[in-house]
Amino acid sequence: MDIASRGSNGRMQRSKEHWLIAFIAIAAGVAISNNYALQPALPNVAQTFHVPLSAMGFVAGSMQVGYMLGILLLVPLGDKVSPARLVCWQFMVLAVALISAACSPTLPALILAGCLIGAMATNAVHLATVAFRAAPPAARGRAVGTVGTGVSAGILLSRFVGGLISQEANWRAMLVAFGVTALALAYMTYRLLPEDTPQTKDSYLSLLRSLPSLVCRHRLLQEGIAVGACWFFVFSMLWVTLIISVCGPPLKLNAAQAGMFGFAGALGLLATRTAGRAADRFGARPVIACGLVLVIAGVAILLVAPASIAGTAIGVVLFDIGCFSAQVANQTRLLAIDANARSRIYSAYMFAYYAAGAVGSIVGPCILAHYGWGVICLVGIAVSLLGLTITFTHYLPEKQRGKSALRNNPQGSLPSRSPDSN
Repeated sequence: MDIASRGSNGRMQRSKEHWLIAFIAIAAGVAISNNYALQPALPNVAQTFHVPLSAMGFVAGSMQVGYMLGILLLVPLGDKVSPARLVCWQFMVLAVALISAACSPTLPALILAGCLIGAMATNAVHLATVAFRAAPPAARGRAVGTVGTGVSAGILLSRFVGGLISQEANWRAMLVAFGVTALALAYMTYRLLPEDTPQTKDSYLSLLRSLPSLVCRHRLLQEGIAVGACWFFVFSMLWVTLIISVCGPPLKLNAAQAGMFGFAGALGLLATRTAGRAADRFGARPVIACGLVLVIAGVAILLVAPASIAGTAIGVVLFDIGCFSAQVANQTRLLAIDANARSRIYSAYMFAYYAAGAVGSIVGPCILAHYGWGVICLVGIAVSLLGLTITFTHYLPEKQRGKSALRNNPQGSLPSRSPDSN
């Protein structure tokens, strides 16, 4: 009877953990969605403020610049303050920022509000850390993959939902709707998320000063920053310019129709949990390499089929599967580097990651306006090939060392891998 009771309690505990991770994934998806929901309506925003479409790169880029600053200044607090409480407060400020953006009287005011929206959307990073800490060690890759699914859904479906609401009402009403949702999540995260014990007693300024030394100390973090910057530069550049491009000839789609490509890209969500399990089993680098190959294949299809809705949709699906699979694998290995500095390691990584994304969002519309869609795709392929080269440069020597160790240990007793060997 006692054994049966313990088994029942164990199942209940696992069920609670699964539901908690699922809620965290949804909240992370909603948080990150605020960085992208306005993109399908950028042509309408340009009309509202009577500015050229090329200026919309600053609107999209402002949210990524804000996200980058939030990662640098807010995410390290997760090692000192409970991330669960940070999430609650940031959702409250996010709601205020979204409503302020909806009421923006000028384009500069919207850009400033966009920076605040981006900074508060770093809730997605805090939530990934909460999920990683809450999961058992053997299931952390799956937990990160589940949150990655939520983040991916938020990024992709936000364009569909944002475009649909903007088309049916207007872009200002859409921002108000997202603000109300953020306010509701502030309450829910306060009630549902468990409080964590702080991982360090260092001062806030000490946490910030430690970021460069963490990057210098861990070669794996350096590699993760380099390859992550490659695919997120391409991701941001492609999505901003794709939305602008399909609204013009030859497709001439409206905001809601353009947002549908985000819905098509949501098929890539099916790969994120699989990528997390594969990273647990095979290591991160093989998953990252496969992801970058899919990115290159997707961008190549976008290059050769710009006038085809079906071809564009297929290219978007492959492209998104590749980006999100690589991201899940990269996050899993980086979060395992140092248990006492997870938030700071994640901060350093995501700062560089979104810096690359902000550059892609800002320069993408300029490249499109001056050189056209073909050059956008060629730049995307070139940068993805750079990321693939970096991955193989580290993976092949590591694989060769593994074979040498196996020959030197004929009974299969291999030394354990350090986090920096993944």
